[in-house]
Amino acid sequence: MAHQQERRHAIIIGASYAGLVAAAGLKCNGWSVEVIERAREPLRTGGGVVVQKRMLEYLTEHGVAFPGVASIPAVERKIFRRDGSIMRMPESAAAYTSWDVLLRELEQVVGPDTIRRGVAMEDLPDWGAHGEVVLDTGQVISGDVVVAADGIGSRSRRLLLPGIQPTYAGYVAWRGMVNEDELSRETVDAFVDSLCSYQGERSSILLYEVPREDGDIRPGRRRINWVWYQNVAPGDELDRIMTDTDGYVHHTTVPRGVMPPETLTVMRDLAEDDLCGPFREVVLKTEEPFLQKIVDLTIPRLVFGRVVLIGDAASLVRPHIGSGTAKAVDDAIHLAHALSDDCDEDLSCLAAWEHTRLDDHVGLAGYAKAVARRLNLGT
Repeated sequence: MAHQQERRHAIIIGASYAGLVAAAGLKCNGWSVEVIERAREPLRTGGGVVVQKRMLEYLTEHGVAFPGVASIPAVERKIFRRDGSIMRMPESAAAYTSWDVLLRELEQVVGPDTIRRGVAMEDLPDWGAHGEVVLDTGQVISGDVVVAADGIGSRSRRLLLPGIQPTYAGYVAWRGMVNEDELSRETVDAFVDSLCSYQGERSSILLYEVPREDGDIRPGRRRINWVWYQNVAPGDELDRIMTDTDGYVHHTTVPRGVMPPETLTVMRDLAEDDLCGPFREVVLKTEEPFLQKIVDLTIPRLVFGRVVLIGDAASLVRPHIGSGTAKAVDDAIHLAHALSDDCDEDLSCLAAWEHTRLDDHVGLAGYAKAVARRLNLGT
């Protein structure tokens, strides 16, 4: 490792949530960071996400100026029943924002000049001794550590652990957002400041309010984010709904804007049949939903010499309990803490980090599966 008076350098693969939190955390500890991101433009659309207080507290403790994430707290949990009644409970543990708002704020903390966009990682040729990364431009860059945060379809994971693949959990998640000013007043009032759910005969849906793209959190100017789970058997039925307008069968997610009309019809017919009024209106008025296949994946190791896997590149946890974002933040912050000035040249300091994070991943995965069973989801 470089001497203390020299700035140690980290290469981070992926300007994802995990990647940006890791970049911010390492900068707090005096590292220089370089983030490699294949997308040419920052993400400006995305689903809802729980704001993780641990991330904000860590940055504040280290004196990092953070503008604060525009978010909306859920002060009440509402469970809508099929008979029309509503069960109400206090809910004060979570505040919700959206990926586009959150990533924009994190990019400012990390520094836009730190992120190299439109460049992809091609290979990790010598991860045991040197933190080398081959880019798709042919350039080879190196760092004291390489943090792989390249998401669900992680190329880093495939290079380091060939043959290990996610397994289908037996159900999918339809997802989307709709502006409140596009909905009826009755529907907006039903969901305001609340985490809301409804269990249909064939599906389960959860929704909550998030800020508008510009961070506006005024009532009536917000967006409603929804995620709707449905059991789908593997095979032809699953392949049909995972196929986009060009005929390509996606492995994990059918993005916004490429869902064919026949798949939209399947979704909307199900909404008509299986959702109660306000939930049905939210789904039907979403112009560009997207679709995610729910999968499971835990791996036997996270540290490969100077390369470290974090976030969804490391493991995949079902998205029922906000565990994906919690896992990403804990991976990144604990990694930054482990890579302190006391960390030695061969990174043996990461052995304890790997052990505790693997245990946490397995625990979160088990908890999320238990939630799915209670909702009669999956196999």
